[in-house]
Amino acid sequence: MKLPFRRGDTTERTRGQAMVEFALILPVLVLLLVLAIDFGRVFFGYVALNNAARIAANAAAQGPDTWDGTGTTAEQDAYRDEVIRDLQSINCDPPSGTVWDRAAIPDPVFTNRVGTADPYEIGDRVTVSMTCELSFVTPIVGAIVGSPFTFVAEANFDVRGGIINGVPVGGTLPSPPTCIDAVVPNLVGQSVATARTTWFGAGFNTGTFNPATGQDTETVSSQSVTAGACMAKSTVVTVTTSTATTCTAPDVAVPNMVGMTVAAARTAWDVNFDVANFNPSAGFDTEQVDTQSIPADSCRDPGDTITVTHSVPPPPPPPTCAMPQLVGLSSNKAEAPWRAFGFTGTYTAAPPTQGNGNYIVQYQSLIGGQTYPCDSDLEVGPVSQP
Repeated sequence: MKLPFRRGDTTERTRGQAMVEFALILPVLVLLLVLAIDFGRVFFGYVALNNAARIAANAAAQGPDTWDGTGTTAEQDAYRDEVIRDLQSINCDPPSGTVWDRAAIPDPVFTNRVGTADPYEIGDRVTVSMTCELSFVTPIVGAIVGSPFTFVAEANFDVRGGIINGVPVGGTLPSPPTCIDAVVPNLVGQSVATARTTWFGAGFNTGTFNPATGQDTETVSSQSVTAGACMAKSTVVTVTTSTATTCTAPDVAVPNMVGMTVAAARTAWDVNFDVANFNPSAGFDTEQVDTQSIPADSCRDPGDTITVTHSVPPPPPPPTCAMPQLVGLSSNKAEAPWRAFGFTGTYTAAPPTQGNGNYIVQYQSLIGGQTYPCDSDLEVGPVSQP
């Protein structure tokens, strides 16, 4: 006899079947979830370890002097502290224990690639290898690949930056600036012919002198290029001239002594006049002539008397020095190139923002490439200033 169909029985059987199937698949789902978590942990640890290795190799490439025998323990500790700061969030442990400390940070290895005397010079190679151990959450994964799982990250950089034995990037210690072209001579007071010879003889052999010809006996009264300036050898100079005074004997032309020292004026007067008639007759030698009682270039008898007024000349401007670029150099070695440029002031390295000891200069109170009085003070710091 056929039993009547009852919907409730079917529903209960379907629900029970689903619960059984869920119970069977749940361990697999949990295993896949945990495997995904472990895979993510491995990937994160590997990326973090590679970043730390790159930071370490980059720092060593910029400061090889820290490792070539001239560095200090403080510099090496600062290097390790920088790497440790990048490892603070890593999820794996060093082979030596469970804490990333200075002892867990390996030293960089330098390789001589350019055939120089040592492997710490521009173009050589620095390598940093770091090892990390990760324990798996899933025992089955640990049983398959081993737990803790060890992976290694390696980074290579060419030595290229910072300061090497006190030498900035790319070569030798910068020398104090010198004129590599030619120094402009003082042509005022010379005859045009003499000034023309003086100009080319000073090294301006590819330059131009105006006027190129003629006016040889006239006197140069001004020049377009400042005397004492360092200029290219192709510089053009133009002079203005005045006709030399012609006097009828026995008269002679009075020299222009304004701007000379009293001693030099006395000597110039003595060329054609009686030095006994020069006032002041003695003393005040280093003072500067302001005026003269007889106009320059006037014709006067050699026995005439002249009186000059004089005063202490203003002090010369303080000597200036060119400021070198120090950003990127070690703070305890940036002073040497600064002194080499002639500065005599006080060098101050501001305290580092983290840790103790040496750091890479990121700020200097005097701008590189500008000129300042040589007795200026300098402050460098580890961070940029507003």
